Amino acid sequence: MDLSTLTPEQKKALKEQLMAEEKADEVRKQNERKAYKELVDATVESSAKKLIALSCEMQRIKQEIFQECGTLIKSKNELFKTKGDRKSDTFTTSDNKYRLSLGNRTNEGWDDTVDAGLEKIEEFLSTLISDDKSKALVSTIRRLMAKDAKGSLKANKVLELKQLAQEVDDELLNEGIAIIEAAYKPVVSCQYIQLEVRDDEDGKLKTIPLSLSAMS
Repeated sequence: MDLSTLTPEQKKALKEQLMAEEKADEVRKQNERKAYKELVDATVESSAKKLIALSCEMQRIKQEIFQECGTLIKSKNELFKTKGDRKSDTFTTSDNKYRLSLGNRTNEGWDDTVDAGLEKIEEFLSTLISDDKSKALVSTIRRLMAKDAKGSLKANKVLELKQLAQEVDDELLNEGIAIIEAAYKPVVSCQYIQLEVRDDEDGKLKTIPLSLSAMS
């Protein structure tokens, strides 16, 4: 279209037409965005209600299972004369079809006196003679004293260190380990339940997913 051939009236009409189309397009976009937002609200609210109901039901079932298994744990302790301070318990059906494990997960923690124990051990290491045997001992002890990425000792390594100290039998080393043991303050992070079911085809135990992230 050659705009130079249009009359002023035609140009005005064309401009008004273009403006009307632009306005209609803008209204259309706003309506689409409004419809999308309404869809988001409806979908999220519906999903939230389902998940809240699921969470409440899972919490109810979890408490129920811990209460029921609490009776089993008490009976097991009385029947087999065992202690009731285990971090976890596992029960398996007679046909080996189901295996249920439950207990408490803990985060390892230490109070500030742990460093005093480490200093005692460092003092012990400084007394060793620098021959091959003592170098190997120093290397082993330093490995067991090493902290993880979060700056904490590992309880299992401290246990190894204690066993090693019993062999060395040095007063300074034993004192340091005693301080470290006293500084251990584990914190219960959560209760967990794990269910394994034996597959009828291959006979292997398979863990049943009990969290949304574990479900495919």
